[in-house]
Amino acid sequence: MDKEDIVIRNNYKGYLEEITNRYLTVFVLTAMVIVLLFAASDLLIRHNINAFYTRLFPLSVAVFIAIFQIFTKNKYKRLKYKLYNLLIISCLVMMYAKYLVYIQNEGQAYSVMGIVVVIFLIALELKVSLLHSIIIFFSPLLAMVIILLTIVDLPTSKMVNFTNLFPMTILGFICNRVQNKLRFKLFQSNYWLNHEKIIAKELYEESLSMNEYLEEKNFEIETQNQAIEKANEELQSISRTKDKFFSIISHDLKTPFNAMIGFTNLLSKHYEDYTPEEKKKYIAILDKSANNTYKLLNNLLEWAQAQTDSDQLKLESTNLFLLVNDVFDLLRQTAKTKKLNLINQVDKHLIITADINKLKTVIRNLTTNAIKFSYPEGLISINSNIKQTNDVNKYVQISVIDTGIGISPDRQKKLFDITQKVTTLGTHDEIGTGLGLILCDEFVRRHQGEIWVESKIDKGSTFTFTLPHYYEMN
Repeated sequence: MDKEDIVIRNNYKGYLEEITNRYLTVFVLTAMVIVLLFAASDLLIRHNINAFYTRLFPLSVAVFIAIFQIFTKNKYKRLKYKLYNLLIISCLVMMYAKYLVYIQNEGQAYSVMGIVVVIFLIALELKVSLLHSIIIFFSPLLAMVIILLTIVDLPTSKMVNFTNLFPMTILGFICNRVQNKLRFKLFQSNYWLNHEKIIAKELYEESLSMNEYLEEKNFEIETQNQAIEKANEELQSISRTKDKFFSIISHDLKTPFNAMIGFTNLLSKHYEDYTPEEKKKYIAILDKSANNTYKLLNNLLEWAQAQTDSDQLKLESTNLFLLVNDVFDLLRQTAKTKKLNLINQVDKHLIITADINKLKTVIRNLTTNAIKFSYPEGLISINSNIKQTNDVNKYVQISVIDTGIGISPDRQKKLFDITQKVTTLGTHDEIGTGLGLILCDEFVRRHQGEIWVESKIDKGSTFTFTLPHYYEMN
């Protein structure tokens, strides 16, 4: 017998004890009722006090078990199981004892039918080992045979009746072993079925855990892939930005330097050959080129600094109206040469919190572009508005408006993309690189704002940007 069989048999014993204890009260009360009926029959019908006495032992056992069950509830299960088997054996002994009592009275019933019924009830209910079953079924019968052969002189007619007990006892014993075997096989099958269920449940739980683990890993991989894709996009953007940066340096910065070197070379070698008017013209061109180159260099330096700076802003509170005036003061002479009017329509009481240098760069670049692309005697204005997205969130909207040449829709889409080449000559043939608008977009996004343009050809343009959260009123 292997270890698993031992475990099954031990569990089977526990199962038998559990089943017996579960229905113990019903079984014991049923046995008491049957024994009491027998006792009543002995006293009231057969009037045989000796037969009545044979009922007292199983009745006492039944009463004791019932009282014991009431006081102990679910305790002492193994003891109760043994007491129940004792009750079954006492019932069998009772029937044999009753037979011995009645065979002494020739005129009274001495049928073995009661014994046969009890034998088969015991065969169906008795749950013991093979050895115990042999002892229970055959020991009382053997004792009774010995008594009848040595003590009681049994008439031939009664001997024939008595011998009917032998095949009934053997058949009852066989039935008992068959039902025990079947009961054990059923338990064994259920045991293995439950065992397989447990294994299946464990496998299922393991598969669930594995699926969760795989889902987590898939999520991690997907997250990593998204991070890689984002990093690739950022790298591509950096690469495009780098290419644009070097393009500006190699072309847009190189060109004005070539022009200045050319004119300075001509003036240094042939200065005496030119008339005063020609000299004045060349010097003006040099001055214009130097100023444009300076502006370009300044934007390049600011843009390069923006790429290396962290996202932290140096926030300070300032009056937006006065800040716009400061920018206008720097550009007023340039605007005057084109007879342009600069109008500050910002609310005089509006206080904003922003990185002042970056905000000035945004307004300066937008105003410079407005000057560059406005017709002479035109109008350039800056205004502010408080906008509200819901009951709580408000933001400042700042607009730079000009009455210049306007921007076509296809060019509007490219204005804030550094990878796109968008250059247009101003109304006085001013040259630009578009880097100023890239700086504006960068600095506005740093403030968690947005920038956009609305424009119509020959009607002018309106560049608008927002500053969320950063404002208060005096």
